[in-house]
Amino acid sequence: MGILDDVVINAKSAAEAVGKKAGQLVDMSKLRINVAELNAEISKRYEALGEYVYETCRETLAEDAEAVGKMAEIDELKAQLAAVAKELGDKQNKVCCPNCGKQSPQGTPFCSNCGTKLSEDE
Repeated sequence: MGILDDVVINAKSAAEAVGKKAGQLVDMSKLRINVAELNAEISKRYEALGEYVYETCRETLAEDAEAVGKMAEIDELKAQLAAVAKELGDKQNKVCCPNCGKQSPQGTPFCSNCGTKLSEDE
């Protein structure tokens, strides 16, 4: 029985080592997920701050040529987005709210999201 006992002991040691390594991998994976979630939250906060600065400080930043250029790029992208959204809405027989961007069926007098009056031209 000595050889069988050695095999059992070695198998237990191997299983413990594998279990410990698996636990470490799980812990590392959880930490990596946590890092990714925190980075995503930081990015969202930067984006929110950028939108706030963009909307509230346009006049203040008018003297900064770099800021003006970046705001112009954003304005151009917003115009492109509005055009694509309008085209998509036309194809779906929907109208896009000029205030919040939510789509509503054509002929709807007010936006169901923010209450903005929707006209037939939009």
